[in-house]
Amino acid sequence: MATNPTSIPGQRPISKAESSNPREFQLNQLRRRYSPTEKTDDAGTSLTFGMAPSDPDFPFEMDKLQCVLHVPASYPGRIRPTLKVTNADMGPSFQANVERGFDDIVDTTIRTGSRGSLLTWMNTLDRNLERFLTTTERGPTLKFVPNITTGKDKPREPERNTQLLQQKLAQMRVSAPPPRPPPPVAPAPVYSPAEKAQAEKRRALETKQIEARLGRLPMFQKSSDGLSFTIPVNPTKVDRLPIPLRSIKTVKLMVPRLYPLEPSRVHMQGVTGDEAQAVELGFLKWLEGNSQLNLVSQVNYLTSNMHNLAKTPLEKAPDVGVVEEPVALEQELPESTLPQPVPQGDKPHLHVVPRPPEWTVGGGGSGSDATDETDDEDDFSDEGDEDGGAPIPGLPEPTKESGVALSFPFLELYGIELMELIGLNITIKCERCKEMMDVKKVPHTNDKTGLLVPKVETCKKCSNAMSVGFRRQLIHANSSRAGYLDLDGCTIVDLLPSSFIPTCAECSTSFPEPGVVAVRGESAMANCRQCHRKMVFKIPEVKFLKVGSAAFSARDRGPQRKKPKEVLGIVAGQELPRRGRCSHYGKSYRWFRFSCCAKVFPCDKCHDAETDHPNEHANRMICGFCSREQIYRPENCGVCRAVLVGKAGSGFWEGGKGTRNRALMSRKDPRKFKRRGGTTPGGAGSSKKK
Repeated sequence: MATNPTSIPGQRPISKAESSNPREFQLNQLRRRYSPTEKTDDAGTSLTFGMAPSDPDFPFEMDKLQCVLHVPASYPGRIRPTLKVTNADMGPSFQANVERGFDDIVDTTIRTGSRGSLLTWMNTLDRNLERFLTTTERGPTLKFVPNITTGKDKPREPERNTQLLQQKLAQMRVSAPPPRPPPPVAPAPVYSPAEKAQAEKRRALETKQIEARLGRLPMFQKSSDGLSFTIPVNPTKVDRLPIPLRSIKTVKLMVPRLYPLEPSRVHMQGVTGDEAQAVELGFLKWLEGNSQLNLVSQVNYLTSNMHNLAKTPLEKAPDVGVVEEPVALEQELPESTLPQPVPQGDKPHLHVVPRPPEWTVGGGGSGSDATDETDDEDDFSDEGDEDGGAPIPGLPEPTKESGVALSFPFLELYGIELMELIGLNITIKCERCKEMMDVKKVPHTNDKTGLLVPKVETCKKCSNAMSVGFRRQLIHANSSRAGYLDLDGCTIVDLLPSSFIPTCAECSTSFPEPGVVAVRGESAMANCRQCHRKMVFKIPEVKFLKVGSAAFSARDRGPQRKKPKEVLGIVAGQELPRRGRCSHYGKSYRWFRFSCCAKVFPCDKCHDAETDHPNEHANRMICGFCSREQIYRPENCGVCRAVLVGKAGSGFWEGGKGTRNRALMSRKDPRKFKRRGGTTPGGAGSSKKK
C-alpha cells in the first residue's frame, strides 16, 4: 500500500554505533563538544563542563553555564538524565529554573515520541537559556508558624469540639441536595487524512508568514514545540480600552497542530480580570465566522478591535443549590473558652476587651500597653473634625508635556521596577548652518526656584546660540518615556551613551551614581548592591517626538502673512505714465525699486519725499517703454533694448558719442567741414586736367 509522503516526516538514519550502544554514543558526542570532567560510579556517569551561550546578543554577563549532567547507568531506560547548575554568581531560583527547563525539554521529547539525545537537549537548552533566566517560576512556599501559648490560657476541650463538629457535618450531609450529573460531553470530531494533510500545509504556510512579518520585533518569541507565539501588540485606541488592559504589551497566540480544523486562541499576558477573559472569549466568537483569515489578519484584527472585544459579555456559571457552609470551629466553642469582656465598676456600659494571647508572645511588656477606655470619651467633642484628617504633603507637579519627548519603544526591563535617566548625552544640529555638535551631561531644567536653567552652547561654525534642557521622568514597565527636551536654536539628532540609575525590583534599592551606561541596541547589566540581584535592561530603539508648541523654535514657526502686493497700475508691454519720467529727472525713462523698503519710485528724491527713512541702492528697475521689471542696467532695457537715459544734444563729435550729423553739428567742431574718408582732393577736375 502506498503511503502519503507528506504525512510521514523524514528522519535521520541511525548509525550502527548508535544502535549498538546509544548511551556511549551520546556520551562521546558530549565529550567531543564540551571536553567535560567525568566521574563514574554505580549510579551512572557525571559530566562537569561549561556551556558558553551561542547567542551573540545574550543579555547577561555570563561566560559559561557551569553544568553537572548526571547520566544514569540504565540510560536510555526509564530513568532520565538530570542537570545541576553550579554558577556561584547565579541565584538559587535562577539555577532551579534552568534545571527545571532542562527537565521540561526532556519530558517534551519523550511525550511527543520524537528522537532526542543528550547533545540535542543541551543545544535546545542553549537556545532557550535567555528565557529561562528572565522568567523565574517559584514553587509554593510552606511557612511553619509555632503555636505558642502562655500558662494563663485555659486548656481547651478538643474531644467535645470534635464531636460537635462531626454532628454539624452530619446534618449538612443530610440537608445537601444530591449531586447533579455532569453535562454530556460532545464527541471529538474525526478528520480524514486528506483534511489533516491540507490543514498541516496551511498551518506551516501561515506560521512561516507570521515569523517573517513579526520575527524581527524585540518581544516576539516562538515556543520550542511551535504551538504558541508571543507577539508584541500596540492597540490603536488605547484611550478606549478598559484601565486594566492599557498596560498590555504582549499576547500569546496558540496555534494547535490541527489548525485551521481547530481554531487558534489568544491569551492576554501581563493582565488579569474579567476584561482579559472578555477579550479572549470575544476573539473566539469572532473566529467562528472568520475562520478563512490567516494568522496575521487575526493578529491585526485583535490589535485594532481590542476595545470592542473587551465588551463581550462573559457567560455566567450555572447556579448550584444553596449548600450550608460549614460552621467554623470557634463558633461552637463553649463560652468558658472565649475571652470575656471585663466590665468597669462605675460604668457598666463600658467594656475592656483583653488582647489576644498571641500578641504578647515575645513582647516581654506589661499590660500597660493595652488600649484602655477612659473618662475622656465622655468629654469627646466634634470640634475641628470638619477640617480634620491627617495633613497630606504636597505632591510634586507632573512634568509638563511640552518640548521633544524622549522615549524608548519596546524597552525591556528584567529585575528592574524603576529607572531614571540622569546623565543624558546627545547630538544636536544647528538650525542655521546644520553643523552637528555633541552635548554632554544635559542638565535637569528644574532647579530649586522652579525656573528653567538650560545649557547654552555656541555653534562653532556660525556662532549661533543654542540652548538645551532636559526634564526627566521615571521609567517603568508601563511607561517608556524618559522625559522631555527643551531645545532652542537646534534640533535633536541622536542619543549618545548615557547613564541610567535602575531600582531593584526585589528590595527597591537604587543603584548608586554615576549609574549604568547604556546605548541603543545593546544590553546593560548591573547587580543590586543590597540583595545582589541581577538587573538587565535593553534599549532596542530611541524615539524623539515633538509635543506641544514649545517644541518649535522661532525658526520652526509658520511663515508670516504676506504683505498685500503693491498695485502700480501698469501692464507689461505698455509704456509707463510719462514713460517713467518725473519732475526731477526729465530724461530718465524708468522706475526704481529700492531695497530699503521694496517700494517703487521714479527717483531717489521722490523716495525721500514720501518715506521717513534714507534711501538705499536700488537693485531693480522697471522699463518706461515696456513696463517690465528687471535687474538694474545702467543705460538700456534688457528686454526691449530701449535707451533709458537721454542726453542733451551738444552739437559736437565728443569722440563719437556726441552728434554725428554734420547738419546739426556745430560749426566750431572741426569735423563739420572735414572731407569724408576715401575721397581724393580735386575729384573730377584732376581727371579732366589729365
